[in-house]
Amino acid sequence: MSEPHDCFAKVDAMLAERNTRLTFPIVFSEDMRRKPMIVTEQIETGRGKKKAVGMFATFCPFCGASLAKASAS
Repeated sequence: MSEPHDCFAKVDAMLAERNTRLTFPIVFSEDMRRKPMIVTEQIETGRGKKKAVGMFATFCPFCGASLAKASAS
């Protein structure tokens, strides 16, 4: 598995002061690169309603850098 994007470590260090850290779900992708998951929730529940889907950022939410380019270098 490749190293995480630099911003993730920097943000984790800042969050540590508040006893908090980022979490990354286990995802098996072609590039094996960690990508932050954007939390979503289902609006309407019940029979026949579509289930909520997960979204994964392809750009760093902190600096805007492409996470795909980072994995190619």
